[in-house]
Amino acid sequence: MKSSKKIFITPDQSIIAEKSFLDYRAWPVFILAFIRLFYVSIFDRALSNYLYFVIDINESTLGFISSVGAIAYIFAPIIGQKITKKIGSRNALIIASTVTPILTGIQMIYFEPLFLIICRISIGLSLGIFWPNCFNLLSKWQSVSSIEKSDRNFRNFNFSWNLGYILGLLIGFFWAFSLNDYFAMIISWSFTFLLIPVSFFIEKDSNSNQGTENRLENTTSEVNSNKYDHSNSNTQLMLYPIIFSWISIAVLTISKSIFIFGYPVFLKSFEFPSYLTYLVQCGLQFMQVLGLTLINSVNIYKRKTIILISTVAISFISVTIVFFGNLLYISIILAISGLFLGFIHGLAMKIMLEYGTVENTTKYSTINEILIGMGFGITPIIAGYVFEVNIYAAFVFIAILSFSALILLIYFSRAVKRENSRS
Repeated sequence: MKSSKKIFITPDQSIIAEKSFLDYRAWPVFILAFIRLFYVSIFDRALSNYLYFVIDINESTLGFISSVGAIAYIFAPIIGQKITKKIGSRNALIIASTVTPILTGIQMIYFEPLFLIICRISIGLSLGIFWPNCFNLLSKWQSVSSIEKSDRNFRNFNFSWNLGYILGLLIGFFWAFSLNDYFAMIISWSFTFLLIPVSFFIEKDSNSNQGTENRLENTTSEVNSNKYDHSNSNTQLMLYPIIFSWISIAVLTISKSIFIFGYPVFLKSFEFPSYLTYLVQCGLQFMQVLGLTLINSVNIYKRKTIILISTVAISFISVTIVFFGNLLYISIILAISGLFLGFIHGLAMKIMLEYGTVENTTKYSTINEILIGMGFGITPIIAGYVFEVNIYAAFVFIAILSFSALILLIYFSRAVKRENSRS
């Protein structure tokens, strides 16, 4: 076993820490993340398509139904935290996995908007139990793992949900193309039942493990404070003020919400089939993952340049959609936009994480979740009303928003200069 695995160890802790590296199994969390995003990417897309193209509900109502889950998730982690404190992470994940098939399945029974809104709110609240506990487990394991194993866990977690999301959209396209959106919903719903058995493989909450965390807490804090010292090259992104991250998140969430919500409106307007939504959304998500990956491999000054260029690109893309009302062009350019959204997302999240780590606080991640919930939750509601009046007006708004954000980003990133950067 490598010596790096003993970074938390003092003489009286060696046996405890060494054992902790082998005690937990992380794979159930990865499988849960994969299954959840796999079925969600298909079911949510199929439900929206069915409501809009078959039931023929209007854009504003669809905006409400699409958004209420994200709005509920703004408050859901607070409720989830209280539940978790009483029953533990494992039992909380079992409950969340058990109610998911019920809350998902009943949406296919009755398509009355008010009923669907209540269902979506319930699902949003259940996510407050699911995702925070996945993150909590990863964080707990981080405190008793080597740096290498901790990094590997987070990489595997991110890979799992991204793979599930992208693969789900690809398979959903074939189901919707060969059958229809309603059958795609039914088939994807069947996968929700897999969450239940996998959740029982989560490690049981243990008092001894909690004791281990308490005994290692002081040593861990010392290591982290040394690792994330402001003078350390790993925290150079602290040169960016945190508002840079918040502005970037606003551009990301508002733009992506309008892009994804608006594409089916274009399809219906041009009288094209609904299954094309799966392909375009899959392309956008794949390009976003690519952008997220690439942005982390360049130095700090180049990241700044890339983000400024990406903001200009989002504004330019929106303008061209307004002037070139060709569906093929809109389909391709929306997929390509994912690359620039990925660049923006990657830097914004990294800045937020470094602030939280250096200052040893969760307030930045909390604000980040609120901003994401507001962006993805409120934007489709407003966009739904706008699309009923003029389909292109929302894209004019994105262009103005991105250009305004560009000016602010340039102003707030003045401290990031070429001489600050290191490869």
